Amino acid sequence: MTDQLFPDDSDKLDPNKVLAHMQDPTVLNRWEGTLREMVEIAEAKLNGEMKEGATAAELARHVVFAICDALGGSVIYLPRGDSLKRGMRDAAIFHDWKEKGLQPLELARKYRLVNQTIYDIIAKQRALHRKSEPDLFGFEDTRNGSIH
Repeated sequence: MTDQLFPDDSDKLDPNKVLAHMQDPTVLNRWEGTLREMVEIAEAKLNGEMKEGATAAELARHVVFAICDALGGSVIYLPRGDSLKRGMRDAAIFHDWKEKGLQPLELARKYRLVNQTIYDIIAKQRALHRKSEPDLFGFEDTRNGSIH
């Protein structure tokens, strides 16, 4: 019965079109934002659960439950390979810059990148983090043409 309602057309997907779509900035921002959110959830949960005698299995279950609790029910694209490594590297660069106060020149040396790449990564990460912050002052409403 479900075969008639939902025929399997996965063999008709064009891998080149799918991969091209994955480079779309909107898609990239979405998965990078999801990765950032997952890392933040895991860090918070680990900070709360790391106690004397806690096992890796217990910690893993707590982290997975917290991620599922926060993101469960949503469709999530999880990258792999080089794009995942690049996304995690970029998040680490932003963390080192924002939380540890490392300067772009220091970051360029540490991550073996040129200064301009570091500035680009920081700008992109700032925009990603800004999207996840609540709009406390109603700026979003005025940009969309409506004022409450």
